[in-house]
Amino acid sequence: MKDKLNQLLAAKAAAFAEAERLIGEGKFDEAKAKQAEVKTFNGQIEVIEAQIASQEADAKKTLDTRIQALEAENAALKSKQAEAVRLPDLGEAPTAPAKAPYVMRFGGTEATPAIKAVIGDLYGSELTYQERKNAQIDAFVKYIRSGDSRLTAKESDLITPNYKNILLRPEVIEYELRTGKSVAEIKATLVEGSLDLGGYLVPEDYRTQIIKRLEGKTVVRSRARVITTTRDAVEWPKLEGGNTRYTSAVRVTWVDETPSNASAAETNPTFGMLRIPVHTVMARTDLSRNLLEDSAFNMLETLSGLFAEAMRIDEDEQFLVGTGGGKPYGILGDRSGAEYVPVTGVAVENSGNASAVTADGIVNLVYAIASQYRDGAVFAMARTSQRDVRKLKDGNGRYLWQDSIQMGQPATLLGYPVLESEALPSISANQHPIVFGNFGGYIIADRVGMSIERVTDSTLVGTNKVAIFARRRLGGETAEPWGLAAQKISA
Repeated sequence: MKDKLNQLLAAKAAAFAEAERLIGEGKFDEAKAKQAEVKTFNGQIEVIEAQIASQEADAKKTLDTRIQALEAENAALKSKQAEAVRLPDLGEAPTAPAKAPYVMRFGGTEATPAIKAVIGDLYGSELTYQERKNAQIDAFVKYIRSGDSRLTAKESDLITPNYKNILLRPEVIEYELRTGKSVAEIKATLVEGSLDLGGYLVPEDYRTQIIKRLEGKTVVRSRARVITTTRDAVEWPKLEGGNTRYTSAVRVTWVDETPSNASAAETNPTFGMLRIPVHTVMARTDLSRNLLEDSAFNMLETLSGLFAEAMRIDEDEQFLVGTGGGKPYGILGDRSGAEYVPVTGVAVENSGNASAVTADGIVNLVYAIASQYRDGAVFAMARTSQRDVRKLKDGNGRYLWQDSIQMGQPATLLGYPVLESEALPSISANQHPIVFGNFGGYIIADRVGMSIERVTDSTLVGTNKVAIFARRRLGGETAEPWGLAAQKISA
């Protein structure tokens, strides 16, 4: 384009010089023709110059856009590198930059604009909320590694001493608002909840990581209805007056188009309220000081695995057989002497033998609950009970038990998965060794807030060892017993 412009400029100059020469020689008609040629060149030159200017503007705009994109990519890369250095124990760098930072790092639900506004009311702003999370993790890791509870100046601006800040996840804030709590009430609960914890508060996202790891090998939690609350007790509404077909006392009545009796379709629904108290439980793990102080040691990952294992085994036992006395109320939580007895509403089906399980008893157990509750139902029993049940045959000599043909999937009994829990009693007279049904009717209430205590007294924990105590709170109770049944060993 510029070469053509240079050619036109040269041709214009030559035509102009020629016109001047012709005028000097008195050849005015020829000179006018050259002047007209110069004007033509001027028009062509203006078009070319306009095209060149447009191209240069487009090129500059494209260059500016590319520079801005490179600057943004560079800033994002620096941010990722800084975050990777800040939290080496919490997994891989985020891969979804469109999400909020706390969602990318810790998972959970993306906050809606309304929840973000509440986060601003609770913690100053969404940015401050994220800064507090990072500062809390930094201080927590420092305390676990060295026992140093002192805060830096920056940490002091963001968190209070002893980490008494519960930074709620967006989904928990949404749940509390939906249950009728105001922002002021949530604030008050956070203060009360942090003061009664004792020890050093575990960052809420780390507590959630531990809870998520509990689901792997449990019978109840992975199938129950789990809620997270800031309260010391949860009230759960329930309908009463139902039976094997209806969940409540509500019924319909067929009438003429104009009923003769105003009460023809009258029903009597009864509403109750299930109160699930939240209890406290502790777990302990011992580690060497050298291991804790080793910067290459993935401390948070190891601790979360150890605590999750201890909590998983114990809480599953409580959900199944806990008596409710300072602990969750299990499905077999009513006791008479040394027996584990199903709570009120759970169907009880005799095995048909005073000391053993029978094929007919298992079949009857399945049909002890209504069809709508058998969808998603499973069997739960101890290892020795599985051994005996596995030998049962039908009238044609076929085993009721079917091994799984897919790796990682449980075996089935009459088409329903069989799960194992050593918390359930073994087969013996008057015991209830097998539970069948849909565990979605069991409610687990996880209270936010977990604390850690670090003990280094050698007379208590041994030389060069550190004992880490984790303290958390939860509750559990059967809300829909009609979806569960227990096999009783009885004739």
